[in-house]
This record gives sequence, structure tokens and C-alpha cells, in this order.
Amino acid sequence: MKKYCLSLLILIFLLSQGILYASTLRVKPLVTVSGEKVYLRDILEDYSDVPGAFLSIELFPAPPVGKSVVYSFQYIKQLLVMKIPALLKDRELSFSDKVIFTRTAQVISKEELLSIVREHTGISNLEPLTEEIPSVVLPEGKLKVDVKQLSSANSKVLVVKVSFYVDDRYIKAVNLSFKSDVKRVVYSAKVYIPKGTVITEDMIQEKIVDSAIFSAVERKEDIVGKVTTRIIYPGQIITSNTIVEPPLVSKNEEVEAIRRIGNLVISTKLIALQDGYFGQTIRLRNPSSYKEVLGTVVGKGTVEVFR
Repeated sequence: MKKYCLSLLILIFLLSQGILYASTLRVKPLVTVSGEKVYLRDILEDYSDVPGAFLSIELFPAPPVGKSVVYSFQYIKQLLVMKIPALLKDRELSFSDKVIFTRTAQVISKEELLSIVREHTGISNLEPLTEEIPSVVLPEGKLKVDVKQLSSANSKVLVVKVSFYVDDRYIKAVNLSFKSDVKRVVYSAKVYIPKGTVITEDMIQEKIVDSAIFSAVERKEDIVGKVTTRIIYPGQIITSNTIVEPPLVSKNEEVEAIRRIGNLVISTKLIALQDGYFGQTIRLRNPSSYKEVLGTVVGKGTVEVFR
């Protein structure tokens, strides 16, 4: 009889603990978020028994990026009573005297920032005018960086604007100044070079400069064989944004057009009506029937037609 009573008491105790646990909302003592807002799902230790509609309820704005804020038990309790009264009707709240909220961040250090600028400018030995370059604190997400030159080409100081985007959304920008009195060998046009011209070695010449030229190309092999994207005048320094790789298919060029039918490959000659790079879809014309078709560039002078 005593054994039976003891077992019954233990069962009642376990059941009561399960009911208590199921009816208690436990708030984390330390809440970490990455977004701009704090939601109910962010603060609960276990929300498996909470209806989904409640979890997306916004409680308050998140702290600034990389910062923390502390809220008292009373503040959090009053806030939840106001925001989710229906959910708290049959539930208890459980948490410590205070709750710390922290917003995570990605930090771009001084060294990383300098590396970004050197890579975008193409100047590996670029040195800042001052050592006081702060780290850049950004929200978490997919980072994109854009670097633009603000100073003139012959300026003794190179000033650049570094803009930061996270998940394609502009966040902030910083301006940095660098020493530009660095002797470098670059290349300039020896003759007038029209837009769309394939550059040959006899069109360019070496030039020694003692100032930083943004995106100047320093290797001859990175210039010869490329195609100009704009007119380059005699004496003008060749930069990375004035040249591109030549297309695999050129406009008005006769190309090999292939068509696959099962294991059978049919080949014919068509005329390209536009330039095309690998994987690009271009228009082509049959020189006999003048009929136009579309095709995908798959190699040098080769296009695969759709039909």
C-alpha cells in the first residue's frame, strides 16, 4: 500500500511539472539578433508549443549594430502583457531580473579596409596619409563594396570613397586619403585608338608616373589583345575600365552554328548580328534565306542554335 501511494505521488509530481513547464514561457537571459527588430521568437528559450502567429509579433527595435542593451524584468513583463495578452492568459513568465539584447555585426578592420582599396585601385603599395583609420561596423549579410576615386588624376593625394552595401542595401560610406607620390610603370596609348579596337603592342607605350592613377593597368600582357570600351587618345593612361576581353563571336562574323537532335549534331554557317560572350544569347542570320534565329555562344566562333 505504501509503495502504491509513493508511486502515485511521484506520478502526480511529474505530471504537475509537465503541466507547469508547458504553461510557462521562459525568456532567455541573453538574446542575440542580427536584424533591425526583435520578435517574440527571438526571446523565448522554447517556443515549440507557441502558435506560429504569435512568434512573428514585433516587440521593439533591435540595438544598434554591434551594441547591447539591458532591459529589466518589469519592463519585459509589461511589454509582453501589452503585446500578447491572449498568449499570457493561461501561462506564466519565467526569466532573470534583467535581459541583455545584443545585435551581431560584421566588422571590417583597418587592414581589411586597406586591402579592399589596394585591390580596387590596383596599387599594392598604397599607403594611407594617417594611421587613424577606424574599423567599419556593418549589419550581418551579403557584403558588397564599391570604391570610387574623388581626387583628380594628377593630385598629390589620392582620395577614395568606399561605399558598403549589405544584401544590396546601402549602409554607409567612408572617405580615405592616401599618399600618391609613388613611382609606377603604367601604359598609355601611343596612337589614337577607336572604341571597339583590339589593342596591339605597337599601340601602347610605357609611362612612369609619380602619382596614383586609379585602376591603371601595370602589365602589358593585361592590355594586348583586349578590346577598348571607349576612345583612348594618345598619351591617355590605360585603365581597367577602358578595356575588356574580346568577344568569342564578333558582329558580322561568319560562325559555326550547331544544332543537336538527340545524338545527331548538325553544323552550318550563319552570320552573327551582334557580339557575343560565352553563354550569351545572340541573334544570327542565314546568309541564304536571310532568316534570323537565336543561339547561345559556346566557344570561339561557335554558336548552338535553338531551332
